[in-house]
Amino acid sequence: MSAIILDKVRKNYGGDVDAIHSVSLSIAPGEFLVLVGPSGCGKSTLLRMIAGLESCTGGTIRIGERIVNEVAPAERDIAMVFQNYALYPHMSVRENLAYGLKNRKTPKADIEKRIAQAAKALEIEPFLERKPRQLSGGQRQRVAMGRAIVREPAAFLFDEPLSNLDAKLRVQMRVEIKRLQRALGTTSVYVTHDQMEAMTMADRLVVLNAGRIEQVGTSIALYEQPASTFVASFIGSPAMNLLDTSSHAHWQAGHGLQLPAEPYTLGVRPEHLRILTAGQADADGFNATLRIDAIELVGAESYLHCSMANGQTLVVRVAGRALYQLGAFIQVGAAAQDMHFFGEDNRRAIP
Repeated sequence: MSAIILDKVRKNYGGDVDAIHSVSLSIAPGEFLVLVGPSGCGKSTLLRMIAGLESCTGGTIRIGERIVNEVAPAERDIAMVFQNYALYPHMSVRENLAYGLKNRKTPKADIEKRIAQAAKALEIEPFLERKPRQLSGGQRQRVAMGRAIVREPAAFLFDEPLSNLDAKLRVQMRVEIKRLQRALGTTSVYVTHDQMEAMTMADRLVVLNAGRIEQVGTSIALYEQPASTFVASFIGSPAMNLLDTSSHAHWQAGHGLQLPAEPYTLGVRPEHLRILTAGQADADGFNATLRIDAIELVGAESYLHCSMANGQTLVVRVAGRALYQLGAFIQVGAAAQDMHFFGEDNRRAIP
């Protein structure tokens, strides 16, 4: 396993706008780092630059002790798992697993040993003589992972490997990938647009926005202490409620709540809004009257989609089945320690 160091890495395809803006990032040996963000934020471009499939316009990329900017992809000692599996359709599973090793002139006995170990770890031993067309999507993805594992590379790179799978299989496979990565201890960089996938798998998350890093940290740190409104709205499902200054006339602050002196956006997560009884209030926090516009029952909890008198919307998460009527009005409150403030101009967290 090797560290991966990005130092002021840039990518420009021509013109005035960079696709990647001077990204600096240090990935520790054995770490599972996830790049997450919306479509077009640059996460796949950054991964392809690490792999050598895209060139750098500026900055340096180091894998282990080597600067690899001018090193061909095949010589970077990395293995990549793609979204579309990238298996050879005319080869058996065994042949797919062996192909890269044969090209590297690995001894036959070593090839067989690595294939046997990977097949056992991935539970694909019964499928070794089948062709990819005879496998399910989950089985194909396991073979793609096996092809990476047998290489015993310095780093694994995953480019949205689960996006073609159904929801149930995605959950199963993300557990498998994380389990294998921990067992192997291989440095891994994983790209996804699915924030739930990112939060459950990552040792650390990197949230990207328009080619720039918004925030780096553990899942819980980004969830509890978002550095910007972008992170607050992207990490967490449902997203954090964000109320601009104009909404202040429609909610009341408890006497113990210290409001910023500068114009601000108020953030509060759906689970931190609690429904109050008549005459009840959070003395030091947030209090508002909301109208229920829609109710989503999702099993163990319900989401109340509500609005203030000015039309600004909020989501309230409640346990179990919500026994409320559409159009009904409710009082909600939140404690001061559960509230977040962001600058209205720069959208960054106010300390």
